[in-house]
Amino acid sequence: MSRTVASKFGPPVALALTLLYGAASVASPSVQTSKETGGSCFLLYELGVGEIRRAPATVCRLRVTPASTFKIPHALAALDAGVLEGPDSAIPYAGSGAPFPAWERDHTLASAMRYSVVWYFQRIAERLGPARELQYLRKLDFGNADPSSGLTTFWLGGSLLVSPEEELKFLVRLYNDDLPLTGRAMRTVREVLIQPRGAIVNAAGEHAFGGTRPPGTVLSAKTGSARDRTGNEVRWLVGHVRRDHRAWVFVSCVVGKDDVAPLAAVELAAGALHEERLL
Repeated sequence: MSRTVASKFGPPVALALTLLYGAASVASPSVQTSKETGGSCFLLYELGVGEIRRAPATVCRLRVTPASTFKIPHALAALDAGVLEGPDSAIPYAGSGAPFPAWERDHTLASAMRYSVVWYFQRIAERLGPARELQYLRKLDFGNADPSSGLTTFWLGGSLLVSPEEELKFLVRLYNDDLPLTGRAMRTVREVLIQPRGAIVNAAGEHAFGGTRPPGTVLSAKTGSARDRTGNEVRWLVGHVRRDHRAWVFVSCVVGKDDVAPLAAVELAAGALHEERLL
């Protein structure tokens, strides 16, 4: 990645982009940060039933950078605060030399979520400002709720940390309409997370996921990839599966040093969801 791109998006963002290319009640969270060497976690929770899978579980209580999974609470805050009107709220592309071709155009909230467009959400952060960022992190009870490392990069290897358990708790509340936000904000974000049949989409493009899904299955998801402050590489896939009158939320997270594949969390989730016969 060029120095121009790195300086434009910030060092934590540059790392995240490099890694991405190629590429019942919930348990109480741990306050431990990611000084451990790593591991993986897959959590599956059926709405109205409770947790039905916790395997593997070596990092389920480990707080790490949320990376681009933070686009979910970020979009919720923007819609609730009124800095965005809805899924078609457009922000013009004002730069050049973006690291992904999909970023080099104007984007709406819907397209920016699908292609994980960092610059779009940095503009959201600027519109919200530091006081409202902190207010919404606390309101949503998201991880350690710490945006102090920088207004436009705190979720990308910065001060904001969240564990897989905390991500699960947040998603359960989102899909149960149980967050202290407008119903419209929650519905809009749920809609823009829906993925195309047989694929997961991020900045690098479409990635096969799940093959031919059972009839009536709708998958929603968000990827995330970054290096945290301790040097650990973090991969995420979080989401929701709906089929007929049943629904599940899931969290997949892989943490390691230098050998973590860009789609490690996607592959972990695909295997686990197949084992549970949800894909």
